[in-house]
Amino acid sequence: MIEIYRGDTLELLCNIVDDENSPINLSDYEIRAELCGDGMSIKKANAKVVGGSDEEISIIDIGKIKILFDKTETAQLEPNKTYDIEVEITSPEGKRTTVIRDKVLVKSSIINWESK
Repeated sequence: MIEIYRGDTLELLCNIVDDENSPINLSDYEIRAELCGDGMSIKKANAKVVGGSDEEISIIDIGKIKILFDKTETAQLEPNKTYDIEVEITSPEGKRTTVIRDKVLVKSSIINWESK
């Protein structure tokens, strides 16, 4: 389970490996992620997916990606609730695989103001 504070930036660093535990070269893959629950959904995708961008999901090394949920997105999440997160990759040949499925627990933040 992943724990975050409501309104914090969430950067997930993920290692994607094949069945032999070798990193996958994801440079030509479509990568999607979704954080959802309680009637809401935040969708992310890399630039290989129409509407996605390498700022949402970036490949930082062979087999390593970073998924970014900014503070305005996590501020939409209700504290003391659990959300589902899923990451899937689609190969250039069209093979789709779910590589991550987890829960995100959102905690209350004490600071809830932007500036004095």
